[in-house]
This record gives sequence, structure tokens and C-alpha cells, in this order.
Amino acid sequence: MNVGKHSALIFVYILLCMQISYAQIVDFSQVFTNYVYLNPSFVGSTSCPNVYSSFRTRNLSEKSYNSAYVSFDVELNEKFGSVGASLLQDFQSDVFKETEFMAIYAKTFQIRRYLYMNASLAAGYVYGATDYSNLIYSDMLNVFSEGFLATGEDMERIVRHNFNTEMGILLYNDNFFAGVSIKNLQGNITEENKKCNFFPRIFSFHSLGRFSTTKAYTQQYRIWFYPHVNLVVSNVSSYAQLGLVLQKWMVQAGGGYRQNFSKNANSFTFFVGVVQKKFRFAYSCDVTRNTTRKFDTHEVSLGYQFDCREKKKKFEAVKAPTI
Repeated sequence: MNVGKHSALIFVYILLCMQISYAQIVDFSQVFTNYVYLNPSFVGSTSCPNVYSSFRTRNLSEKSYNSAYVSFDVELNEKFGSVGASLLQDFQSDVFKETEFMAIYAKTFQIRRYLYMNASLAAGYVYGATDYSNLIYSDMLNVFSEGFLATGEDMERIVRHNFNTEMGILLYNDNFFAGVSIKNLQGNITEENKKCNFFPRIFSFHSLGRFSTTKAYTQQYRIWFYPHVNLVVSNVSSYAQLGLVLQKWMVQAGGGYRQNFSKNANSFTFFVGVVQKKFRFAYSCDVTRNTTRKFDTHEVSLGYQFDCREKKKKFEAVKAPTI
């Protein structure tokens, strides 16, 4: 029997168990195009009804990690605020599966003439399933025989039904925004609770600015700059993302850098997109260092903005800048 192969299988088993103990933290490379996932306070920020979809795959050659996301948001009016909904599906190999549906409400407050704050709360249902029969345990391996032996581990498939909550605050004007969001507000409060709720509390601090090279009367030569930063903190994985996107006419291009704090791991992201008045498309590729699969993470997104309904405004309309 190949001892090296057995050692590799044991390593994969340990790695999966470490990730499944808290479940996979779902994050997207295109964090600032997927603004509803970034912060629920973005719901209704475009004023018009908007639908967004994204698909991200990690370790494409092995089809190990796949995440799909769809969101819809619309501003009702200034009195009743904005509403939205999102659906997330996450697959971690053939072991962990998660489906999450969230309903979102956001309200806009005017701080100054051109400065606004959005506050939001999201709540929803999470279905999770873990199939341990697809794992390779150490007691199944024997260096003196071929194949796998029977295991003494519990191979039962575990299904969980959880209630999830999220909140966000966003401060913005026409040229910048800064916000904070907290995912999984209930978190893992006790050791006993960890057995049924695998989702840790996640804090995100993010900001984006929008600048251009020319004045309004020379718009044909204008280039937009979107520098952005995102800091994510949790008891499982903490990291910082820095990036810059440039836009000329309807074409966008840029990149970013991500540094994990818990271990010496970092990656670069390359981003290209096409933006029209109603339609947007983007593709990104993550280049991961310290691995043999450097170009194995990809993400595509599609967005569509519907026609706006004319509404009376008590204050001057200002939209939060988004990529």
C-alpha cells in the first residue's frame, strides 16, 4: 500500500474536520459588486429594483468548494424604507452543504444635506447538512493492505435547521461609503450550542471611495477610480482586503490583495467587468500563493437593474457609490 497516499488522505480528513467544525465561511472575491452580501444596509441604495447573482468556485480542478448567491432589493419609499431578499447555497466537497434564505429591511436617515446613514436588519432560515460518510478516517487506513477498512467513527448524516440574523450600518454620500456589518448575530454562545449551530459571528468593516480624472465637461476622457478596503474579523478566520478598480466608459478592470491574519497565506485578485445603465457583468480570478493550484479560484457575476418608479423625495436623492 502507498504510505504517502494514506498520509495525504489523513491530511485531507483533518483539514475537512477543522473546517466543518465551524462550517465554511462563505466569502466572495467580488466583495464590492456583491454589495447586499457585503452589508444588508445597501438594500435599496440604488433606488431602483435590482437583482444580482454570483457563482464562485474554489479548487476548480477538484470541484471542492462552490458558492452561489442571488439577491433582490428595492426601495419602497422614504417612509417605509427598503426591502430585499437573498438566497445562498454553499457546497464544501461532498461533505458539507448549506442553504440560507434571508429577508432584509433597511431604513435611510439623513445626517446632513449630502450625508446619509442606512441601518438594516436581516433574518432568515439556514439549512445545513453534513455527510460524514464521504470522509476518510485514520482508522480506515492500513499500510499493509489495499483499500479501506471499516471505521469506528459515527457516519450518521447530520441535518441542522437554524435561525440566522444579520445587521449593518452604512454611512455614505455621492463619493464614498463606510460601513460595518455583523453576520450570524447569535453566534456560537456555548460549547453545547456549537453542536447544532456551526456559524461563527463575523464582523466586516469596509469602505470605498470614488474619484475621477476630469471634470464633467470632458466626460469622454474620464476615468473613474474605486479604491476599497474590507477587514473581516471572526474567531475562525480574519483577513484584510485592499483593492482598486478603474472604469473607462463601460469597461472596468482592477485587482486586489488579501492577507490572512491567522496564517501566512495571501492571494491576489484580478477583476474585469462591463457596466451599462441596467446590466453588469464581472469576472474575477484569485491567484493564491504557497500552493500548486495558483489559478484555481474563479467567480462570475451578473446584475440587472429594472426601471425606476417615479417617487416624491423629501430630500435630495443621493446614492451610495458601488463598483
